[in-house]
Amino acid sequence: MDILIIIGLILLNGLFAMSEIAVVSSRRVRLQNEIDKGSKRAKDALQLTEDPSRFLSVVQVGITLIGIFNGAMGEASLVTKLKPMLQDLPVIGVYADQFATALVVIGITFGSLIFGELVPKRIAMRYPEAVAYWMAKPMIILATISYPFVWILSKTTDFILKILGFGKEEGQELTEEDISGILKQGATEGVFEKTEHEIMARASQLDDVAIQSIMTPRNEVHYIDLSHTLDESLERIAESPYSRFPVCENGLDTVLGVVDAGSLFEQMIRGQKVDIRSSMKEVVFVPEVISVMDLLETLQKNRAEMAVVLNEFGEVEGVVTLRDILKVLVGHKLLSNENEKEDAIQVATGGWILDGSVTLDQFREIFQTDVEFPDENEESYHTIAGFVMDNLGHIPKPGESFEWNGYQFEVVLMNRLRIERIFVKAIA
Repeated sequence: MDILIIIGLILLNGLFAMSEIAVVSSRRVRLQNEIDKGSKRAKDALQLTEDPSRFLSVVQVGITLIGIFNGAMGEASLVTKLKPMLQDLPVIGVYADQFATALVVIGITFGSLIFGELVPKRIAMRYPEAVAYWMAKPMIILATISYPFVWILSKTTDFILKILGFGKEEGQELTEEDISGILKQGATEGVFEKTEHEIMARASQLDDVAIQSIMTPRNEVHYIDLSHTLDESLERIAESPYSRFPVCENGLDTVLGVVDAGSLFEQMIRGQKVDIRSSMKEVVFVPEVISVMDLLETLQKNRAEMAVVLNEFGEVEGVVTLRDILKVLVGHKLLSNENEKEDAIQVATGGWILDGSVTLDQFREIFQTDVEFPDENEESYHTIAGFVMDNLGHIPKPGESFEWNGYQFEVVLMNRLRIERIFVKAIA
């Protein structure tokens, strides 16, 4: 019976040790994800990780008491039973008391280390969240019951530390270097793919990136000037690789708003009079000293995709877009300037505004179709503009349209003899 009690105490010690490692090792992100899914056990586990002091005190008290009980029971019971067995043996019989004590101490110590410490802790290190789910509730109940005793111990400890000159423990903040180290370790151990690691590492450094390094500088900004004629403005939009433009009046330093080329094309498709001023959206201004992280928050707050950068004198230094920030995160190689042109703009009414240079393969990719164009294999044309020109049989004017194979094509914009923009919509 005494042996069973000692074994039970060793296993109980193992539960304490396993709970301690599981709670300390559990990742809060994983616990929060389980809480979001409705797990009450994860909620209990997170409660322990957020305030571990009471819980750890209970664990230490429990482990200490178990050690004392094991020692006392081993000495009082096992040594007494083992001693008569050793007294009849030659040579060692004279030292039966010492040998019995040594064997009991070695046995209890070995069992406590293997089954009360090492094995439980190894399990907790491998499956911290799973162990924490099951052990959290019992530990919370035990901490509540033993609170008065633990409180006395805690206050006594704080008093002694104060006498010795150790003040209140200050929490250590997680630094940028710590995060960088965690990411590198995750990449080394295969937790993150190489690309994931690079993106997260760049994201952690957004505060250190100067906005001047990612913005389009003043001399390269494509903008619409209301002092120009509508035809001049539409021609500038058609020739530009961008789809959003600052709208100014008598120069770039008087920015009135931002216009989306797609909204202007949509007006043309509907046969409405194109009105740039009424199509403008409110512009977001940011100082040139703003960090990229603050810029991202500003764009998100204003639900904008472009901001105009001003210097200390209120003069326009350039423009910056969400795409520029995306380049910082994923790298310039994946978002090179070659691919920056907006060849396809989806409109709210359904359908796409396509640049005349869109290839037939790009058309199939945009509309997710495997349609074959007439004379395609004969290489009579390679672009959607070439197909429209071939189908109409003449140089078209804006507004000319036709239907073919379940699609409606309408010429939106011409640049002299070249088709600049085409509206294409799938029809039933």
